[in-house]
Amino acid sequence: MLNLFIALRWLASRKRSGFLSLITFIAVGGVFVGVAALIIVMGVMNGLQKDLREKILANTPHIVFQRYDNQPLDDYRELLRRIRDVPGVRGASPFIYTEGIVGHGRSMNEGAVIRGVDARAERTVTSTSEHMISGGYDLDAHPGERYPRLIMGYLMADRLRAFPGDTLTLTTPEAATYASSVGGSVPKLARFVLAGTFKTGLFEYDSKFVYTSLPALQQYLSLPDRAYGISVDVEDVYAAREVADAIVERLDSSVFATTWMELNASLFSALKLEKTAMFVILTLIVLVAAFNIISTLIMNVTDKTKEIGILRSMGMRGRSILGVFLMQGLMIGIAGTVLGTGAGLAVTTLLGRYHFISLPADVYFIDTLPVSVEPASLAMIVAASLAISFLATLYPAFQASRLLPVDAIRYE
Repeated sequence: MLNLFIALRWLASRKRSGFLSLITFIAVGGVFVGVAALIIVMGVMNGLQKDLREKILANTPHIVFQRYDNQPLDDYRELLRRIRDVPGVRGASPFIYTEGIVGHGRSMNEGAVIRGVDARAERTVTSTSEHMISGGYDLDAHPGERYPRLIMGYLMADRLRAFPGDTLTLTTPEAATYASSVGGSVPKLARFVLAGTFKTGLFEYDSKFVYTSLPALQQYLSLPDRAYGISVDVEDVYAAREVADAIVERLDSSVFATTWMELNASLFSALKLEKTAMFVILTLIVLVAAFNIISTLIMNVTDKTKEIGILRSMGMRGRSILGVFLMQGLMIGIAGTVLGTGAGLAVTTLLGRYHFISLPADVYFIDTLPVSVEPASLAMIVAASLAISFLATLYPAFQASRLLPVDAIRYE
C-alpha cells in the first residue's frame, strides 16, 4: 500500500516541474489513441472478413462436384443419392452453369452468370430464396405459362429496367448452334419471364447472377436430363474438405470436389494479410506511447531524486523504489488501455448499429462498413498494450532503484 500511495503521489506531483503532470496525461493519451485505433481497425477488419464469409456462404454452396473433363454428368441423379447418404451432408442440388446476355426491350442488354437449378433442392444449399425483395423464388413452370421463369439480382434488374412479369431474352455462346433464317443466321434466343429479384448485399451476385429452372436451361442448351455439377451443403462449413473427401471416395474417379474455402482462398488470404499488417502498423502507435512513458518516468526520477534519497536513507530498499516506478508506469498503461478500450468499443458499437459509413459496392463488394469485435482480438490488443507499457517502465524504474542515498542528497 505504501508503494502505491507514493506512486500516485509522485505521478501527479508538480512541485518542481510544473509540466510533469501534463506529460503524464500525454503519455496516457498516447496509449489511449493507440488502443482505440487498434480496436476500431481490427473490429472493421474482423467485421469485413465475417460479413464476406457469411454472404459468400449464404449464396454459394459449401462444396461443388464436377467432372475433370468439364463434361456434363449423365448420372447426376445417382450421384445425388450417394452424396445425400454421406454423414455431415445437409443438402445437395444439381446445377447447370453458363454465361450469356440477358436483354430487355431493344437496347437493354447485360452480361450475366446463368445458373439452372432445381428450385426445391437449391433451398437446401443456398439461401438466395430468403433474399427476395420483389416477386418470389418460384422457378417451376406453371400450366398455361408461355415462357419459363427466372430471377436475378436487383442491380441487374435496375440496369435493365425490368420488373416482375416482364419478358426477357437470353442468349449464350454455349447454346446449340445458330438458327437459320431467310436473312442469314442469328443467335439462338430464348424468352423468359422475370419472376422476382433478390438482394444479397454482394455486388458480384446482385449485378450478374441469374437463376432459372434446371429443365428450362437444359432445354435451351440441348442437355436432356444432364447437369454440369452438384452443389452440396454441409453441417460444419470448416469441415467441408473432410466431407468432400469422404464423398469422393463413394463416387467414381472422374469427379472432383472444390470447397468454398478453396474457391475464395485468395480473397480470405488477402484479408488475413491486411489484418495482420494493420495490427503491426497500429501497434507502433502504442510503441510511441511507450517512449512517452519512459520519458515521463525518467523526468519523474530526476524530479524526485531528493525524495528517493530520503526514503533510501530511512531504510526503504531499492526493490521498493523499483516497485514504486513500476506501478507508475503500469498506472499510465492501465489508464490509457482502459480509456482506449472504452472509446474503441463505443465507436465500433456506433458503426455496427447505425452504419453511417457507406462504401462503393462495385469496389468493396459490400455497401456498408461491417464491424465485429472478437473477444480474442480484444484480449490480444489489451495484453499487447499492457505488456508494452510494462516493458517501458523497466529502465527508468531500474535506474531509480540503483540511486544511492548519498548521491541523491549530495547537493541538497
